[in-house]
Amino acid sequence: MQHKMITFIGAGHMASALMRGLTAAEYPGHCITVHDISVDKAQALAENLGLEHQADLALAVAKAEIIVLAVKPNGIATVCQALKAAIAHKPLIISVAAGVKLSSIERFLGQGPLPMVRSMPNTPALIGCGATGLYANAKVDASLRNWSESLFRSVGIVQWFEQEKLLDSVTALSGSGPAYIFLVMEAMQEAGIALGLDPQLAKTFTIQTVLGASRIALETAHPISELREQVTSPGGTTEKALSILNQGQLKDLFLKALQSAYDQAQLLSATYDKE
Repeated sequence: MQHKMITFIGAGHMASALMRGLTAAEYPGHCITVHDISVDKAQALAENLGLEHQADLALAVAKAEIIVLAVKPNGIATVCQALKAAIAHKPLIISVAAGVKLSSIERFLGQGPLPMVRSMPNTPALIGCGATGLYANAKVDASLRNWSESLFRSVGIVQWFEQEKLLDSVTALSGSGPAYIFLVMEAMQEAGIALGLDPQLAKTFTIQTVLGASRIALETAHPISELREQVTSPGGTTEKALSILNQGQLKDLFLKALQSAYDQAQLLSATYDKE
């Protein structure tokens, strides 16, 4: 498959992760261009990874077959306005802007129907362990789907969704999910310290426990509920601890938390619809 010319608009953490994933997969550096409002930042990243850098936005996208919009959601309208006159060649647009619908991006670009993909990756993409949800509009053919999928597979797992609104569910589950796990880890560490463990040891054992549990869940075919049951001996310490967590309605709390995140994602999408 011939390599396509890719331009990243934005040089933040997620864009950097994707570019590093591509270069690790031996994607040619001369086929990747970096542009960011912070010229020094983009230039340093390009030099570090052996990529092209272009400070002029129009020149950065002039030959691009794929443009990755990797800017913050509140900056997407401004960037799209600046792109209007430079994308008459109708490249594939991939958005990493959380909560912004493709219909909003199309309206901001003012170019009529364009092939576009909306993505919802998460921060573990920074270490190649990401989980990304993708949604494509009707202009994206099988070949462009493959290109989009390859890009995000370079930093983790990928799943396509046929309904765009389900990306808000992905946002609530895996997009915000690392923060939920960090909160649980923080609570475990603090409890370990309260029980007399050295703070660094409590942190190390917390991290290793979460890592080990995640790998077991990943590498076995057992349902997660069954894995929990395997650790829970009748009358044992784990059963006693879980009874306390169940008294606090932990599952109900998570449901309420994810529902709240989902509702906020929907609210943000509606806000950008009105811009």
